[in-house]
Amino acid sequence: MVHRLQWWLQPSLLVVPKHTEWPVLKEIKSWSRNIKKQKNLSDLSLSQAHTPHAEICCFSSRIKYFNSRKMSVFTQQLNPITGKLEWGIQPEDYDYKQEVARSAYADMLHDQERNDKYYEGLRRSIADLRKRGQEVHVLDIGTGTGLLSMMAVACGADSVTACEAFYPMAECARKGLTANECADKVRLVPKRSTEIEVGPGKDMERRANLLVAEVFDTELIGEGAIDTYRHARDVLLTEDALLVPSEGTVYAQVVSSKMLQRWNHIQPVTRIKQGSKEEEVLVSVPECVQRCPGAAAVHDIQLSQVPQEWFTPMSHPLPVFWFDWSGRQKDIPCDETTRVKFKTLASGDCDAVFMWWDLRMDQDGEVMLSCAPYWAHPDLADKSWKGSSEDIPWRDHWMQAVYYLPQPRTVCEDTTFTLLSAHDEYSLWFNIQKDESEDICEERPVCECGIHIANSRTRLGQLNDPRRLEMYVRVLEKYIKPDSVCLALGDGCLMAVAAAKLGARHVYVTEGSDPNRRVIQEFITTNDVQHNVTILSEDVCDTSVEQMVSPATITFSEPFFSTSLLPWHSLYCWYMRNTCLHLLAPGAIRTPGTVTIWGLPVQYRDLWKIRAPLHQCNGFKMDIFDKLIETACEEADERVEPQPLWEYPAKARGYPIRLLTLDLAAPIPENPMTSADSITLPSPGHVNGMALWADWHMTDEPGDALTTGPVEPVALDQYVSWDVYSRQGVYLFKEPVTVDKMQPHTLHYSVTFQPCDGTMVFDFQMKRQTLNDS
Repeated sequence: MVHRLQWWLQPSLLVVPKHTEWPVLKEIKSWSRNIKKQKNLSDLSLSQAHTPHAEICCFSSRIKYFNSRKMSVFTQQLNPITGKLEWGIQPEDYDYKQEVARSAYADMLHDQERNDKYYEGLRRSIADLRKRGQEVHVLDIGTGTGLLSMMAVACGADSVTACEAFYPMAECARKGLTANECADKVRLVPKRSTEIEVGPGKDMERRANLLVAEVFDTELIGEGAIDTYRHARDVLLTEDALLVPSEGTVYAQVVSSKMLQRWNHIQPVTRIKQGSKEEEVLVSVPECVQRCPGAAAVHDIQLSQVPQEWFTPMSHPLPVFWFDWSGRQKDIPCDETTRVKFKTLASGDCDAVFMWWDLRMDQDGEVMLSCAPYWAHPDLADKSWKGSSEDIPWRDHWMQAVYYLPQPRTVCEDTTFTLLSAHDEYSLWFNIQKDESEDICEERPVCECGIHIANSRTRLGQLNDPRRLEMYVRVLEKYIKPDSVCLALGDGCLMAVAAAKLGARHVYVTEGSDPNRRVIQEFITTNDVQHNVTILSEDVCDTSVEQMVSPATITFSEPFFSTSLLPWHSLYCWYMRNTCLHLLAPGAIRTPGTVTIWGLPVQYRDLWKIRAPLHQCNGFKMDIFDKLIETACEEADERVEPQPLWEYPAKARGYPIRLLTLDLAAPIPENPMTSADSITLPSPGHVNGMALWADWHMTDEPGDALTTGPVEPVALDQYVSWDVYSRQGVYLFKEPVTVDKMQPHTLHYSVTFQPCDGTMVFDFQMKRQTLNDS
């Protein structure tokens, strides 16, 4: 993942090399905290790696500090706002702390149902072994904090072996076992389970007769569960060993959803003909894009937050895979295809498949852990569609998934079809078949057009968002004239083709990604504007005005860049525009003209758990783990992280606050800009965080502001409706407050814009009002 070069430096030789002098591996890292389950794989282009910042590489060095030798790490990062590679010095264990900070350990341990059902599964399985007259020797694979091992000890296991390959967590488990007086009862092995040796004097004295493991992700098998269990069965377990969990079942539900299809299939750009109400196609989609089966990557999502009006069920939930983790009743196949017949529940298009799974935690099937959305959850059988996400446990480490069918399939109600389900060792895919005689593709779908490789799910949604497209077209119609020369700044900017179709003399569009250049060229050819559109490299500072038909009279940005994670990262269009001033005509129109950063005090219903301390779990002390996470987050994480807040309900505990406005038509300032103020928080209410977003003002008209925040007016104490095609910024308070008339609080806020590197520094503090304040 990360290239490393080791070299020894004396203080006198401490010189940071130019990035061009070293082999550099580009890693665009995602905003996901969850390294274990790769939560936001679905929101990254397939050409990108899966980590939360646009880090390029790390160089390790030894440097003397205060007369002592100390290992430190040079990190080279791509600044998403300025577009420049920047160097920084981090502690030696920076990488480890990043992984700890972004792991799913915290919210996983906040999942009380998960903890309780693992505990109950262990209790029952150990009792079953006792009834056989056997000693109980437990193997805990991927112990993490050691919680499951301590549960096994509490349930009376004779011996416990716990393995954990991630060294920081292994050390955390070692200290946690000591704090909970289990250190002498659990043998901790800092290895992968596939590296464990069994025999006298080795890692395990004997094979275990009880295995407890949590090696699952949203796809159930994406963390390598199949290989883990097959190896354990063959090498680490007795023939009659019990397992917790013992089985897993994957469910699928076929749905019709044009809304969800916006995250997968590109639709034409349309507009209303002037002087009529008739709609016409402005930008046509190339045939290769229309035929493309789309991205193979799973789209993991909080299905219980998907509004019912977004989709129509075309089938009931169908069990499609069953895994016997022991491999005794049925082998655990690395590759498998199943066919399940179903009758369609409605007429329409079968567009996608919802997927979730459950686990049988005991041997009798009485203790079940389900990841189903509320309408299919076994605990809500009496409510079904009348339930809600509040009726089931919240978890972010295991969600549900959407798989898009290679092509939509039009069906009639009450018709029999077959759902083809397939998996390899790590992933799943699906297709629809009318009957066995029909020839359909059974292979894993692969993007053939390039657009799914070059663009994230979020970006695909933006390219199909009617609200955005209508605004962009309206703005271009306002500014484009027959003699207009347009310079479009952005990644995958299809509006450049729209500008040409609207009659611009010539359009120049910047694009730094080779896959996107090929995609845009396909759109240019399909729409017959190849003589009116020229693709430039992203680095336009080397382009001379003599290479253009004339200086640009309009610069346009959507704004979007593939490196943009937080809403204000698209300020890159300002910095990029600043490098091409020599290409602009005097008085050139610049859109967007301004950007406003907003904040909103909120009560996150569940999201606060990703950073909240545990203190204890099922009676076991977790203070050491809390400290590990806190330290890792402070040293390796940003204070604000991006999240798709439409998936994470939050109630407004105030009204939107205008934090800062930047004039993008003006030169980039030389000195930092700071805005600070305070407000009294309305009562009553609980405040545990801030939600942050940006509004991009494309023109001076109020209706031409593109928001990445609330799409409906914010109402106090009501859930906020967010733009589903953007990530918002999340700022969580370390110490939430409850506001009431007896305890009024003031929110003090400030934001500083650092022009030198584009950094936004936010500070929010809630203080209880005193008599002097009032």
